[in-house]
Amino acid sequence: MESTSPLISVIIPAFNAELYIQEALESVCSQTYLNLEIIIIDDGSSDRTREIIEKFKDTRILLISRENRGLIATLNEAIEISRGNYIARMDADDICLSTRLETQVQYLQKYNNIGLTFTGIEYIDENGRKLREKVSTKSRKLEPVELLFGCPVCHPTAMFDMTKLKKSDIQYDKDYCLAEDFELWTRLVNITEISIINEVLFKYRIHPNSITSKNNEKQRIVASKAIVSNLSYNCKTSMSNHLYTVYNNHLGNESSLKTLFSLVFVATKLKKINSKFTYKKFLSKSYYLIRDKFKKNKNKIARA
Repeated sequence: MESTSPLISVIIPAFNAELYIQEALESVCSQTYLNLEIIIIDDGSSDRTREIIEKFKDTRILLISRENRGLIATLNEAIEISRGNYIARMDADDICLSTRLETQVQYLQKYNNIGLTFTGIEYIDENGRKLREKVSTKSRKLEPVELLFGCPVCHPTAMFDMTKLKKSDIQYDKDYCLAEDFELWTRLVNITEISIINEVLFKYRIHPNSITSKNNEKQRIVASKAIVSNLSYNCKTSMSNHLYTVYNNHLGNESSLKTLFSLVFVATKLKKINSKFTYKKFLSKSYYLIRDKFKKNKNKIARA
C-alpha cells in the first residue's frame, strides 16, 4: 500500500504492558497498509513498557510517556492529537493480523454510509494459545436493538472513518468508566451505521489482569445505564429494570422466568423505546437467549 494512501492513526494506550507490548507493536508495524501514525501513550507504567517501545526504530511511532491518568483520558488524548483520515484502536496486549488495517480501510471506502467498522476475532490466552473464534457468518450492519442483549463487537478492532465523523463524536465519556466503549457504540449507532466484517483479523488476549476479566459485573451495570441514556426514549424506572435484566444475561445469570417476563415486557413497548429497533432482530435474539438459558438449566439438572 503506497504512502499516498489516506493516513491511518493507530492509537494504543499502554499501562504496565511489558509482557505483550513488543508483540502487539510488531503486529502494527508489519501491516500491509503502510501510511500509519502509531500513537502510543504510556500511561504511567512502572515496568519496562517504555523501554521496550523505545527500542523500535520505526519513524511512524509517536511515544508519549507521562503520569497515570487512566484509560479514558488516555484514549481521548490520543484521539485529539491524531491526524489520520481513519482512527484504528489497538490494545497493548493484543495482536493485529497483517491485513487488518488494509481490509478495514477498503471496507469503509466502499460503503459511504458506514462510519465505524469492527472485525472478527480469535481469542487467545496469556501464552498466545488459541481459545476460540468469534466471527459473523457474513459482513453485516449492526442493528441498534442488538445492543440490548450485550456487546456484539470487540473494542480494539474498531476503525473510525474521520471523513464521516468528528472527533467530538468519538470521545469516550468518563461517567461510563469500565463500559466507556459500549457507551460510545450506543451513541454512535444513532448518528452513523456500524458494520462487522466477517474476517478474523485480530487476536484478542484474555488474561487475569485484563479489564474484561476483572470487572464483568460492574461493566454490565454501567452498560445498562448507557442503554437507558442513549437508546431508550422516555424510559421509566420499570422499563429500565427490564432492560437491565435482558442485558445482564450477557455474561450474567438472571433466572429464566425473570428473563422471559422482561423480554415480553420490552417487546410490547419496543417501538416506543426506540423507533429504530426492529422486531425481527429482537425476536431472533430473544429466541436464542431463552433457548440457551433453558439448555443451561437442563444441563445443571442432569448433572445434579
